[in-house]
Amino acid sequence: MKFQFKRNKYGRELLIDCEQMSKVKGFTLDDSPFWIDFHEIFIITSGKGVFRLDNERIQFKAGTTLLLPPNKWRQWQLIEGQLDGYILIFEEEFISKFFNDGLFLYRFHYFYNNVTPSFIQIDKDRINDFLSRLKEIKNELAHLGSDSEHFLRAILYYILIHINRCYKEQHKVEFQFFEDNLTLSFKKLMEAEIRRYHNVSDYATALNVSKSHLNKTIKESLGKNTSEIIRERLIAEAKREILYSNLSISEISYALNFTEPSNFNRFFKGIVKMTPNEYRAIHSK
Repeated sequence: MKFQFKRNKYGRELLIDCEQMSKVKGFTLDDSPFWIDFHEIFIITSGKGVFRLDNERIQFKAGTTLLLPPNKWRQWQLIEGQLDGYILIFEEEFISKFFNDGLFLYRFHYFYNNVTPSFIQIDKDRINDFLSRLKEIKNELAHLGSDSEHFLRAILYYILIHINRCYKEQHKVEFQFFEDNLTLSFKKLMEAEIRRYHNVSDYATALNVSKSHLNKTIKESLGKNTSEIIRERLIAEAKREILYSNLSISEISYALNFTEPSNFNRFFKGIVKMTPNEYRAIHSK
């Protein structure tokens, strides 16, 4: 099941929304996988369980904040108790266009970080602060004025910054790339073109830099070789297709721009230590 952002929900185009989970009409918590094309932040206030984001399995409880980028499969699993909380959703354009910065959301450590988890656990004082901000957003959405977009954007910015500080501290994030435009451009390009570009030279050409300069920058910023990061991201994309699509392994190999299924099988097994068919049999629901 796939969901898209309802841009005109409030009578005019508005790229942000906020709801309490228990009050969303039609909100379902069955274990069916679903796909979203916008950013989501869930702040859990009660209940516990497991949330799956592509291949990441997140155990949540009250105080957990889920930080979910678009275009990944989600799945609620093993829910215990009465699950409730707040959902903050927005389109990238809502904030990046205002700052005239297409890399804006990549400057935070959470949405597009494939190394550390897609959540934080926050204490009572901070969760109360976030919830008060979310209630401000809900109230503003119910009483829209000519300056509402600026007001809503300011609150969203506040929340994103505070989450970033908490995330960095909690997950001991050491690398710094808030102002490193080449690293951020590489990460954004990789998200968009991972099915097409498999080699460091592809990204260097697209970014108009030398291969050696890209390698040096990525190593300094992320602590890994560029080729290693590309392989990890390509494997994540392959796992997503294997688990959540109805395509055959051969079809997946061509969709991921491998010249032959045998090349894809060899690549996948070399990293995952099992064939794509074996992985599907073990990990599919």
